[in-house]
Amino acid sequence: MLDIKFIRDNKDLVVKNNRSRGVKVDIDKLLRLDEKMKKNLQELERRRAEHNKNSKIKIDDKQKRLQMRKFVESIRHLKEIIVKQTAEIDEILYQIPGLNSPTTPIGKSEEDNQIVKTVGQPTEFNFKPKDYMELAELHDLIDTKRAAKVSGSRFGFLKNQAVEIQFALVNYTLDLLKKEGFIPFITPALVKKEIMEKTGYDTYTRGQDAYFLEKDNLYLVGTGEHALIAYHADEILRNKDLPLRYTTYSSCFRREAGSYGKDTKGILRVHQFDKLEMISLTTPDKSKEEFTFLLSLQEKLVFGLGLPYRLLEVCTGDLPKPSSKVIDLECWLPSENKYRETHSVSNCTDYQARDLNIKFKNQKNNNEYVHILNGTAFAIGRILLVILENYQQADGSIDIPKVLVDYMPSKIKKISVKK
Repeated sequence: MLDIKFIRDNKDLVVKNNRSRGVKVDIDKLLRLDEKMKKNLQELERRRAEHNKNSKIKIDDKQKRLQMRKFVESIRHLKEIIVKQTAEIDEILYQIPGLNSPTTPIGKSEEDNQIVKTVGQPTEFNFKPKDYMELAELHDLIDTKRAAKVSGSRFGFLKNQAVEIQFALVNYTLDLLKKEGFIPFITPALVKKEIMEKTGYDTYTRGQDAYFLEKDNLYLVGTGEHALIAYHADEILRNKDLPLRYTTYSSCFRREAGSYGKDTKGILRVHQFDKLEMISLTTPDKSKEEFTFLLSLQEKLVFGLGLPYRLLEVCTGDLPKPSSKVIDLECWLPSENKYRETHSVSNCTDYQARDLNIKFKNQKNNNEYVHILNGTAFAIGRILLVILENYQQADGSIDIPKVLVDYMPSKIKKISVKK
């Protein structure tokens, strides 16, 4: 969340920022509540001081003892009021999104996102190309029919060389990221309710996308980031250790309730998928530089696979609530004759760090909140289908991207059509 002191001092900026995000929050009400609570806190301190002073005096008079009990009761009652006010203030604060980067384009929806650049040309074929599900059926790589029998819609079994490609992608990515100083993790798939809420993704936790286990008070993660950014919750990090760069491989779970009727076939939009995620914890003065760095790694990974892609800057109306700046990377999907999102990189500045209470000792030896960034390395299912379609050949076979061949257990260079 944003710092209430910052909101007090920069009301107009926050109101303007909310408007650009399409978010309606009563900032005047928030500030009135904040002012009342400040006065109540001052009064609480005054009463506590008076009580401490009087408690040292021996009181024999019955009437005065009764007054003292009433006074203690008034302190308890005031505490209850402050607790309620705090909850009401927090509820409003949680509705306020992070501050936009000055370079983030103003817009209302994804239609207003802006193309940054395009790399490579859309793949052209001198034959009629198949879509990835036709290719998967031809080579027995993906089975959604039996997955529906076992788990319902929006699930899939990966089989045969598809499994090899998945783990080739994992090892290709880990090799590259480890050379850049990333520490690899496998994170828990379940996260405490209070931790998930502190990530700031309301559309996930309060919307229809999250899987919540009410009996256990746990969420299934929608991305490995949900668990990994909380790794240092309530810690003070050393300046010299920053940036801390982590990557996690995890299964991710999303209801996709808001996408009814969209991409219902295949594995483009499913309830469970595997993903490699990058996160970075850094100092505020280095977060812009770190954002550029994470984006460069995404491009390096995709370029290494030889895939056509483009970068899209996300506008204010399409930003996730914690994010200050987001750039999506979209790969070319021949069957749809368009680019589809496969990656995203976000700078969440100190928005998540405040709730998770992750700080560092700055140059003046004062505690300051870190900036937290996240970026997709690979969402396996999505990049798999992009590889299948872009690398298909006229005879139905599928070439393996050269960079992955040595990572394939079978060392094959091509998925051949079985005769």
